Amino acid sequence: MSKSSRSETKKWESVCTRCGRCCYEKIDFEGRIYYTGLSCEHLDPGTKRCKVYDQRDKQRPGCVRLTPENIKKGFLPADCAYVADIEDYPAPIMPDDED
Repeated sequence: MSKSSRSETKKWESVCTRCGRCCYEKIDFEGRIYYTGLSCEHLDPGTKRCKVYDQRDKQRPGCVRLTPENIKKGFLPADCAYVADIEDYPAPIMPDDED
């Protein structure tokens, strides 16, 4: 990875507030994303950080790396710093949301 790429990655990842909520299982039902109460087995509940972060794609094939393109799909909580500036963001349904 080039120095420029590492710098961009570091800048992108600095947006994260380390809440850990993106590491919870989600269900897509009829085009809406619903969060479950089940976290990934690699999420450390104490630190709210991934225990295998650098190897997450290999350790858990379904893990989705956050990119400016895929965050628009509505799978991050509405108050996530990555989606704060996205107009009309289609936020997922969280377990504690009222119907």
